[in-house]
Amino acid sequence: MLSPRVRRTVRERGLIAPARRVLVACSGGPDSAALLFVLRELAAELRIELEVASVDHGLRQGAQADVAIARAQAERAYVPFHALRVDVARDAGSLQAAARAARYGALLELASRLGAARIAVGHTRDDQAETVLQRVLRGAGLAGLAAVTPLRADGVVRPLIDCRRAEVHAYVAALGVPIAEDPSNDDPGFTRVRVRRDLLPVLLREDPEVLSHLASLADDARDAIALIEPLAARLAQRIVASRAPSSLPSAPEPGGMFDLSWLRDEPRALRRPALKIWLTAILGSRSLSRAHILAVDDVITRGGEAWLPLGWTALGTGNGHLSVTIDDTRVNQ
Repeated sequence: MLSPRVRRTVRERGLIAPARRVLVACSGGPDSAALLFVLRELAAELRIELEVASVDHGLRQGAQADVAIARAQAERAYVPFHALRVDVARDAGSLQAAARAARYGALLELASRLGAARIAVGHTRDDQAETVLQRVLRGAGLAGLAAVTPLRADGVVRPLIDCRRAEVHAYVAALGVPIAEDPSNDDPGFTRVRVRRDLLPVLLREDPEVLSHLASLADDARDAIALIEPLAARLAQRIVASRAPSSLPSAPEPGGMFDLSWLRDEPRALRRPALKIWLTAILGSRSLSRAHILAVDDVITRGGEAWLPLGWTALGTGNGHLSVTIDDTRVNQ
């Protein structure tokens, strides 16, 4: 049965407190349909009140039909339904990322209006494992291995995160409710589809428990990050305090010359997260990559130059001193 596993996940991971309103995001597909009905099954026990929302991104034909299916699912569950429409910027890099940002933005706005403390989405253990593999293939560090967060700071929760996709689909099939089919789930142009179709079957033949192993790795990574982040934040504050006073008149804030000779003696597991926190505060840019962090770390130790996003440059002297400045010739590169 799906409900005991979801009940345990909600309680052990602290996803939803009693007497809360929960907005369930439904695409019309099997995962979100199962999420809706299992939460409806547990609502009285968990002392939660449910609302349902479905988002039309306006990106493909059939999207409105999927919203209609989600509406039918909500009516079958006797839960209030909200249809949302978003405009997705098609020239903003990754179309999937832009659609995801627009979707969550609309859901968060609706949740605020409804007084919903949580937004429940239907990611499963299979989704978690696939995300870990995708991050590994991209060369992710510890933060990337944390993958799908069961409870996000903005209130998004994943009650199905400890459930296998097969059991989720079996549960919803037994209900006999209408289900929408997303053609992108079979499109090999997406990395997640190739991971699911080509890579995971090989790993499952090697070890049938590989999905659980990968999901556990994500949990371990999040636990490690929770331990490291406060310590790294303190180091980042010390980096800011290491700015040489003599650099104040000419260097653009918050750059300048920093004496970071002391940082070289800190453990790498703390040093690099601290650099990430500090540089993210300077650049204010999500384009800061793991490669940028590694380059700056190397410059502090060995000297040399590291190019950063938005025209910033880090120049090391080799003795732990680091100059962080804007290069006007690179600002628009």
